[in-house]
Amino acid sequence: MPSPRKGVEVGSLPSDTLEMPLPHLDSGTTTAPLCSRCDGLLLYFDNQITAGRAGALKLCPCTESVCRCGGRAPYRYWNEDAESSWCPCRRGRRRLAETSRLFKQALIPERFRWKFQEDFTGSAPDGSVVPFADVAQSYVSTLVDSGEEPRRGFLLRGPPGTGKTLLGCIMLNELILHRCRPGRFVNLSRSYFNKLRDTFSESSEEYGQTWKIFDELVNLPYLLLDDFGVQRDTAWEQEMLYDLVDARYGAEKFTIVTTNQGMGEVQQLFGGRIYSRLVEMCHLVEMDGMDYRLHMQSSRR
Repeated sequence: MPSPRKGVEVGSLPSDTLEMPLPHLDSGTTTAPLCSRCDGLLLYFDNQITAGRAGALKLCPCTESVCRCGGRAPYRYWNEDAESSWCPCRRGRRRLAETSRLFKQALIPERFRWKFQEDFTGSAPDGSVVPFADVAQSYVSTLVDSGEEPRRGFLLRGPPGTGKTLLGCIMLNELILHRCRPGRFVNLSRSYFNKLRDTFSESSEEYGQTWKIFDELVNLPYLLLDDFGVQRDTAWEQEMLYDLVDARYGAEKFTIVTTNQGMGEVQQLFGGRIYSRLVEMCHLVEMDGMDYRLHMQSSRR
């Protein structure tokens, strides 16, 4: 989590982060230092493994401490004037429920689902240096700290095992956690085209929903396309991928792309049509160096 920023309004989280309007605290919006644990998000990721394999999102103690409803929906309590009021904890509990739902729908692989910026370290357990780690950290911090919605994404290029998928998932995780907006992980070598093919099979539950799936991915605020460049089997695959990238380019949607291909190969993909889109909509991050995957186990929570 980024360092807390002092003097920010406790009630200043954007109201459009949730579908329903957010209630005000009973005492009104006040100016105070942000909680050092959650940095004003009202929730945090607890990496202590007491259940499951990674940890869990939890309501921050700063919100638990002002709860007057006992944590029971719809989070109302009777005040001193015998009037029913919204509990100060309601905002945090609703954000926790919504953020948990968004993480579940993001389809991020389990080993990357709860990875955040502190998990992309500058040195490996054997003491070797990850040459691009500082640059990667600065990119992630910029995404988290910026008050504006990100438009330009990232093209993460490098040989297998250098941490491209890890870094892409960290970016996606941080955006979902801090902005409470939808994101999605799509593995282009498997899930995306297999799901699209199913829409042409009358026996599939997805039959006839090709453009519904396509439009959903086009309109997501954040999208990670993993294993870009392996799509060489059919003209249909190439055209569907080009249409997806082109549509997100036109809509200025934040997109992360990972690829093992060299830049020369990327330029030749799809007759060169897609390269100009990628370089305009994404920052290029060259990730050459050690096999980061060998050191992933030591950094697991």
